[in-house]
Amino acid sequence: MMRPRRAYAGTDLERLFADCLTHLACRAAELGMPISTDSPLLVNLTRPPRQAAMREGTVRHRTAALRKKGIAPAAWTSHWFRHSHATALLPAGTPEWVVSRRLGHAHVQTTLDLYGWVRADGASRAAANWKSYISAWQVTDGR
Repeated sequence: MMRPRRAYAGTDLERLFADCLTHLACRAAELGMPISTDSPLLVNLTRPPRQAAMREGTVRHRTAALRKKGIAPAAWTSHWFRHSHATALLPAGTPEWVVSRRLGHAHVQTTLDLYGWVRADGASRAAANWKSYISAWQVTDGR
């Protein structure tokens, strides 16, 4: 049984992810291929069929190569993409059913069980910043 854990992404990782998505969108535009929220993230960019989802073995091979070169952490797997993608979509306001569908979960509840903490954690962080919400309020001494 897996225990839930929090994994926060820093701005450098968020920027890398945004750059990756931008690159994919630009390549798709160059090829005249539409992309949507249902489009795969790990796609063939250099050989046919372009913009098609990479095979699982190819992704595993490439992540292993990155680990071997010391570019990725020793325990890093391609499954991290899945987790980071879900934890980026939910705080951005993507509906749970869309994330569930994108991850291929049979039930939205599966997505909520695995990633529901992301939204709950965001709400907790917002509540912790309550002073910033009331700082603009005018305070009077009752006179």
